[in-house]
Amino acid sequence: METIGFKNLAGIVLIPALANGIEGWFAFDTGAMQTSLNSNYFPELEGENKQVALFDDNTMAVNGALETKLRELVFGNIKLSDFPVIRMDMAYVENSLRTVEADIRFLGSIGMEAFGNAPILLDYEHSAITIKPDIDTDGAEKLPLSVRELPVITVELSGEPHRFVLDTGANTCLLSSELADKIPAVPLEDSPGVYVVPEIKVGTHDYKNVNAVFTDITHIRDRIDVDGVIGYQILSPQLSLLDFPNALLYLF
Repeated sequence: METIGFKNLAGIVLIPALANGIEGWFAFDTGAMQTSLNSNYFPELEGENKQVALFDDNTMAVNGALETKLRELVFGNIKLSDFPVIRMDMAYVENSLRTVEADIRFLGSIGMEAFGNAPILLDYEHSAITIKPDIDTDGAEKLPLSVRELPVITVELSGEPHRFVLDTGANTCLLSSELADKIPAVPLEDSPGVYVVPEIKVGTHDYKNVNAVFTDITHIRDRIDVDGVIGYQILSPQLSLLDFPNALLYLF
């Protein structure tokens, strides 16, 4: 068991890390199939070109990414050497974070493979991630969690089940544009393109007034059959255990 304190900036979980001797912050991102580096801090790394798909408020494909390796990545007591990563332009993430904390040094996003697919407990109240936690799950709601490519859960919208990527890097819910006429949603004042969904249900847990963006998720569906992406807004209200080895999500 190991606990790592994190910083919550605008719903993004950031953990302190050291990458090739550079100190900074990485987003803990279950929506990332591979750990990514902000190319601004690692211009010297070389590798093979790779096209990757990103999804935040707008899904998009990114060219100019490189498959490469970090000499060393250290976070908490975990030390990874000669670690495969994707180096790409992540200035758009850093710029967004700097509207909240002006001097943040955003080094990239850590994917699940960096944690060895271990069970992870997310505690937003105490800003802590615990790897391989020793916790009694009696009394918690146990839900299936598909982990074949990306973690996927079933959510209920307007009484209908839908598959969603469970993404700790998503501070706003993303919904397929195909759902725009099928579920009630109210535009959020002063936030163009953002809507409020009155209710999203996960198991027996009800989440009210969830901020969401309707968008083209073709790049996501090219990888996995889902109708959307959700993270912070359902993980933060309670302790949440992502039990990857046993393909289960516990909501306490």
